[in-house]
Amino acid sequence: MPRKTSQAQLDASNRWNEKNKERKYYLAKRSMARSYCRVATKEDLEALIEFANEQMQERFN
Repeated sequence: MPRKTSQAQLDASNRWNEKNKERKYYLAKRSMARSYCRVATKEDLEALIEFANEQMQERFN
């Protein structure tokens, strides 16, 4: 079965990944957080909101 992605595209993706490690890490963590929010309980989300508010105060004020 032939590949659906060309070698040139795979190479380009690898170059982007190497040049953008921090961005890739950020996007992966954001995706995990959103996935967690989809399955979290009400109590989990309340605790997360409280934590997020504390982080906002510490980091942006």
